[in-house]
Amino acid sequence: MRTILLITISAILLVSCGDRHPKQAAASLPNFRTTPYFYVQLKGTLAGKNITMELTKTSPDMYRGYYMYDDIGEPIAIWGNLDQNKMLVLNESTDEKEERFFTGILDSAGVYKGKWRGKGTTYEYTLTPDMKDATPLSVYYGEDSAKLLPGNPASPVAVATNAIIWPAPTLDEATTAFIRNTVTGNPALDNPVRYLRRDIDSFLVTYKTTEKDIDTTQEIPATASWSADADMRVVYNHYPYLSIESFSYEYTGGAHGNYGSIYKVLDLKKRKVLTTADLFKPGYKEALPALLEKAYRRIFWVSEENTLKDQLLVDQIPVNENFFITEKGIGFCYTPYEIGPYAMGQITLFLPFTELKAYLK
Repeated sequence: MRTILLITISAILLVSCGDRHPKQAAASLPNFRTTPYFYVQLKGTLAGKNITMELTKTSPDMYRGYYMYDDIGEPIAIWGNLDQNKMLVLNESTDEKEERFFTGILDSAGVYKGKWRGKGTTYEYTLTPDMKDATPLSVYYGEDSAKLLPGNPASPVAVATNAIIWPAPTLDEATTAFIRNTVTGNPALDNPVRYLRRDIDSFLVTYKTTEKDIDTTQEIPATASWSADADMRVVYNHYPYLSIESFSYEYTGGAHGNYGSIYKVLDLKKRKVLTTADLFKPGYKEALPALLEKAYRRIFWVSEENTLKDQLLVDQIPVNENFFITEKGIGFCYTPYEIGPYAMGQITLFLPFTELKAYLK
């Protein structure tokens, strides 16, 4: 069994005490070149527009997160790693026909400087850590593996990884407990390492129970090797609101793996996980599907001549509780098979507050 790697880093940043974060002590910036895992909020400009990036290093080789143009507020997913020249390359998937990505140096102080390429052009950027309005968070990572047939050198293997965000030590006790309970779903789980291990161990134990179902008289099928990857990302972080994403992928044999994102919006001042009923006036479940359909048609280039059922599994897109908020709008996420076939992937529809104002409380 692989050696377990479990490291915690408090990744955050010069946050002043005051009204924004009651009872919160200031935190020092880590060394971003040597710190294994971290979360940081970066700010700067791109193409003359202000942007905010929520960047998390969630595994030894992977950086993930989101960035947004502040005047639009729609998160753009980013992911990547260091190239052979130690440049941090972050890809985005806003256009299937064209690559768009950041390439730059993330220095020890957390300054990320380089060039963004896309839309047939190049823009220089300099992003710097800015946590004055954000909530500090720590990152924990773990991984492990198990052989299905320990005595067989050709044994298939299951590999499981998990990364979570956790309240930073600088937060007050009440906020810490609220974030921790939201992440784990269980007030008794106050140890991040144990929480990480619970999911990893559960997956590997389940894998071991399949040994009796594997026919080893001939060649062991490739589908006998399993994998599970989970991590958490920050979508929006501006006190008192914190939008977080829990992403998971599992392959347990068959034609393909299953994956999906679960979002939660935390109101840290009220210590409440928000629901759509907290945000909208009565009648929103009947009114919002039209706006969701409009967003879907715009993103997927669907003309009015075609019905939703021509592409989706539903006649109308329902309001669900899998949503995030930013300063400029609300995004609704639909996992594979929820409203569309697996081949369409996960569908996220962002509705600006300018379109929602008639329905907001």
